[in-house]
Amino acid sequence: MDEIHIDRFDPRVIHEGALQRGEDGVVRCLTCSHRCLLHDGKVGVCGTRVNINGSVKTLAYGNVSSINNNPIEKKPFFHFAPGTMALTVGSWGCNASCLFCQNFDISKQKPAPELTRFVSPEQFVKIAQNRESRGVSISFSEAATLMLEWNLEVFRLAKKRGLYNTIVTNGYMTTEALDLMIDGGLDAANVDLKGCEPQVRRICGIALQPVLDNTTHMIERGVHVELTTLVVPGLSDDLQCLETLARWILESAGPKMPWHLNRYYPAYRYTEPETPLALLKHARDVVKKMGLQFVYIGNVGNKGLEDTVCPNCGTLCYERLRLSSKNVATTADGKCGKCGYDLEIRFG
Repeated sequence: MDEIHIDRFDPRVIHEGALQRGEDGVVRCLTCSHRCLLHDGKVGVCGTRVNINGSVKTLAYGNVSSINNNPIEKKPFFHFAPGTMALTVGSWGCNASCLFCQNFDISKQKPAPELTRFVSPEQFVKIAQNRESRGVSISFSEAATLMLEWNLEVFRLAKKRGLYNTIVTNGYMTTEALDLMIDGGLDAANVDLKGCEPQVRRICGIALQPVLDNTTHMIERGVHVELTTLVVPGLSDDLQCLETLARWILESAGPKMPWHLNRYYPAYRYTEPETPLALLKHARDVVKKMGLQFVYIGNVGNKGLEDTVCPNCGTLCYERLRLSSKNVATTADGKCGKCGYDLEIRFG
């Protein structure tokens, strides 16, 4: 863990960590499942949490790397608030170390004084309202966890103004951090189910079990959850691994859990060719035969791969292509307009 000097940072991005515990002259950060033990002046794995005089401070409070107003389908969410726009924000750093990271330009860059751009929770929610967003999304790298303290204030303000709150996350926060977000108004989460052990730990630097546990916890507490697996060579392109994940989904979340199997493209330290479409289609067909009803193929852009089709009668209910979406035959309460089968699509 590196040392970090904070005297050049905008003081507005330095904030007391919400979850920490002192231990014999050092302090343990309890924000994510690494639970870093920090000596004075040392920074955690994520690059955003530092021990300053015996207290964990975050350097990511409102420290924004990007803001975009995106279709909710881009997260991706297909069964939550379809057709709406979500003001999306990210920060710097990450608590995972994926060698194929698709957002490496911000996830591999730790907070730095020269990159700091502060946006207050109030400003962010006002931007969402001004752009006529229906909600907010904390995304891009792992801002869902690393901007925890800022997110909690955003969630409270957003709820007050009738907006929904979503996160896109690797799911490696602590249960304590997750409960703070749920209690603060979290509506929906897309969780990155990266693959199987030991590959996840070796290639991504995190363990799988906390992600599975947090996913189950969110479902139990009423958060809308969707899962995404980037099908990466050597990590998650093994059919046996995908079948293992499918069995876990069926047992822990049920057959209606939306699962997005996304195409990987070479990025960061990975140079292997993009995921073959034939592999993605075969994997989808296999896990659907196992019982999963809503399996989508993303990052491809071919017609029909991201449509919601009624598992009961085969009716095309929701059509999607390249971030555009169209309600073809879905009722206002999320059911098939032909046979009444519950697709579990939430419109608000």
